[in-house]
Amino acid sequence: MGVAKKTKKFAQMKRTIKARDERVKKAPEQPKKSKPSEELTRHVEAAPTNMFFAANTALGPPYRVLVDTNFVSHAIRAKLDMLPAMMDLLYAKCIPTFTDCTIAELEKLGDKYRLALRVAKDPRWERVKCSHKGTYADDCLVDRVMKHRIYVVGTNDKELCRRLRKIPAAGVIGLSTALHLQNSLSASPKTNINILLVARDWPHTTSINYASPWAGAHYRPVPGTTPQSLREESQARRTYTHLKTESATPGSGVDRIEGIEHLEAPPAEYLDETNIARSYGYLDGFRYLDPVEMPVGVRWGVRYDTFVINSPVYCASMLRRFVLRGGLVKEYTLANPAEAFYLAPRVRTVVNCSGTGFGDEAAFIIRGQTCLVRNPCPATLTRQNNDGSWSFCIPRPLSGGTIIGGTKQPHNWDPNPSLETRQTLLRQAAKWFPFTPESGGEFDVIRDIVGRRPAREGGVRIEVEEVGEGEGDGKRIVHGYGVAGRGFETSWGVAEDVVALVRGSGGLPEKALL
Repeated sequence: MGVAKKTKKFAQMKRTIKARDERVKKAPEQPKKSKPSEELTRHVEAAPTNMFFAANTALGPPYRVLVDTNFVSHAIRAKLDMLPAMMDLLYAKCIPTFTDCTIAELEKLGDKYRLALRVAKDPRWERVKCSHKGTYADDCLVDRVMKHRIYVVGTNDKELCRRLRKIPAAGVIGLSTALHLQNSLSASPKTNINILLVARDWPHTTSINYASPWAGAHYRPVPGTTPQSLREESQARRTYTHLKTESATPGSGVDRIEGIEHLEAPPAEYLDETNIARSYGYLDGFRYLDPVEMPVGVRWGVRYDTFVINSPVYCASMLRRFVLRGGLVKEYTLANPAEAFYLAPRVRTVVNCSGTGFGDEAAFIIRGQTCLVRNPCPATLTRQNNDGSWSFCIPRPLSGGTIIGGTKQPHNWDPNPSLETRQTLLRQAAKWFPFTPESGGEFDVIRDIVGRRPAREGGVRIEVEEVGEGEGDGKRIVHGYGVAGRGFETSWGVAEDVVALVRGSGGLPEKALL
């Protein structure tokens, strides 16, 4: 019997289950992996204080325009007169400015850029001295703009524009002293003295240990009879005169305004007519308030013409003037004032305006907390409550909001703002604050501010310390620190006293009489 042959079955295919088949079981969803904690925390560059309110408050006409090499070259190719073209664009006076590094780069480019070099060396333009060693011109421009937000940059370089867009945008005593030193330099062309301003913090930075940019900053006399009070009174009086000049300068951050004080339980110093005449008599428009002008419960009240200061704008303005007048700056953290003698060649005098000094046992900090609100106020108001506590509001010029304060807590190192303190400040201020109808009697809070005021037992230290290793060395440190909560009120007077010591100790030549 034969074996049956098995034939192959053609056209037979394996059936596959499609992905949309109902019998297909969905795979359980895998839980999303959480990012490690170190990935959740990212470093965000702190916004500079002069950029806090939507615009760079340190930048204003006349605009200093830092010009790079290709900008000059493109202006020549387009047959544009650089200065009129800038002013047509910015609708303000402009001053083309060239750094040493930019000039050096044009010189290295040879004959092809000889016309651009000729334009760059035009005596009408400003020249900025570079304190660093030779470097790439773009690096020089970026470094300068990062440190000083007072320039407009003129460039056609896309890469440089990209670097500039990535840039996130010295205390009042140190800045005032540096400016006054600058003004006191001899006018003689033979004098070759440079001022180097060294600091850890600058007006474009924020730090709890750097209270100047966020200070309340208004001018208010404090009557007293102690030697410290009398010295501060003299310094404050001279600062008042200086603020009159500053208030007339557009963009300085200083504004003249009405000052009002209401005291429910005035201390003995306020009831002494002699004290008040000495402390308040020089103020423009000073007078006692009539009983009908004072709120219920107020026993003592005065009004006078005073000044309020947008502190970050004012500090940035002083730094801007210092740099534009040829001052040199260096961001550096000093461990000891003697270290400053080695930061530049032939340093003979160091001025120590470090706030709390370096290890001074008499120095201490006073913690202060205030509240920045959007509510406008037409005057600066100071109120002493019946329990002895103080409350105030200080409007900041140039739409800088209003400061509601404040507290004084010596030796308190807590860096965190207290919600309870904020509520107390706003509750006390709400009793007398002149709210506008649209506010509904409520404060519109922007932020809480905590700062450490540098104070010192016995008041500010202003004295000369000879530090030369031997006779004839002539090295000295002039101290000027520890002003506590009256930094802005006494700043120019302290600067004058410090500079007088610098000159008296031989640190400055006598200024030529013109």
